[in-house]
Amino acid sequence: MMLSPLSFLIDELKQNGIATAVPELIQHPDVLAELSYALSPVLHEGKLQPYGFIAIEKKNAPVIKSTCEKLQINLSEARRVADGCYSFSIFKSGQFHGVFIPKYAAYTELQLVQLQQELGAIIGITDTNGVTKLFCDAGLFIHQYRSWQKKPCINQALSNIRRCAPQADPETLKDLLEFCFHDLSPRKIGATLVWCLAEPSPEEWENMRPNFALQEIETQVGSDRSVAVLRHLLTYTDGAVILDAQARAIGVGAQLKYSEASKRLIEARAGTRHTSAQRFSFDFVKGIIFVVSSDGPVTIFSDGMSVTDLEVRFIDETPIEDTEDYSTSEVAISSCSSEVTCQGCKKRLKIQEIESEDLQKQERSLRCPICGHSLHSVTCSNLDVYVIKVLQEAMRLVHQSDASLIIKTVSTSRQLS
Repeated sequence: MMLSPLSFLIDELKQNGIATAVPELIQHPDVLAELSYALSPVLHEGKLQPYGFIAIEKKNAPVIKSTCEKLQINLSEARRVADGCYSFSIFKSGQFHGVFIPKYAAYTELQLVQLQQELGAIIGITDTNGVTKLFCDAGLFIHQYRSWQKKPCINQALSNIRRCAPQADPETLKDLLEFCFHDLSPRKIGATLVWCLAEPSPEEWENMRPNFALQEIETQVGSDRSVAVLRHLLTYTDGAVILDAQARAIGVGAQLKYSEASKRLIEARAGTRHTSAQRFSFDFVKGIIFVVSSDGPVTIFSDGMSVTDLEVRFIDETPIEDTEDYSTSEVAISSCSSEVTCQGCKKRLKIQEIESEDLQKQERSLRCPICGHSLHSVTCSNLDVYVIKVLQEAMRLVHQSDASLIIKTVSTSRQLS
């Protein structure tokens, strides 16, 4: 008996873990058929026709009514007009329901991510290069060169950064992660962004030395109107961009200066951009540093530690089954944590001992993720460590430094008089 093309597609989705992450594709035959159609784009006069569809469950359908215009046409007609940018074929609970026309065009990856989050739906698009992308709650799946890749959801990265820097505003942080991972990264724009959680002191500002300050021009991450200006600056300006606590650009073309101590404690990485960013983050405790590589990956540094990495991976390199978050697992897990100060780099660290029924207990040793100094040894299922940002201490040292400078200035003035 000959298998249908959809049977082969089901096997492909299961083998790549996509069926587990997006079960609606398997549950609804019409949606599966639409994905199959998107994976085989129509060629017209030597050009691939772009296409887009949206699959939404009934519980989220009211959102569609309040945010779109619906045209009742048949599927073959919908496929001719649904370009995956200005219009989409729409499926509700697996049934075709016409064409979805969003209020705003979704012509970038970031806009498609935001549309998916707004609707709580599955969005599938194929562009003019024949690349198919599936946007869903689990992240972004990309079909290119006959293989699947996965771009992870930023929620885990958001959690990793927030546990190291609880002072970071979650909404602003989310905007920054989306801008780096879904705007700069797909465009292959290499960049360094220094996000200041508190106002830099004059000495700290001198260590960044931006070429010019942005005062008259409003450029803010998360602002649709000004983000294009910021993207242009990052594309055609060397050096880092300095952002204030609200992610407004306040300096451009910064050359990050780091101390001899950070140079001694932190080994050089593969690229100079990453090395300078990591070492600078060790010294500048008020900041979180975002580094976007020109080939796509995004790395975030805090207090000298790489707190998270975001990059596109081939599915067979990162099996879906191995990426399960312990916090959502049904396996019985217990953990205890303690805070220590590393005797090597003097950074404040949190150590977590994790006990799990699925993991065998064994002797585990832990080293500082910043300088490599030996920290802890214990028998447990798993062991984790991360740096904790302490802004209060940094602000106290700044105030002491300012006070010393004032005293020194007064003393000098008296001597001169």
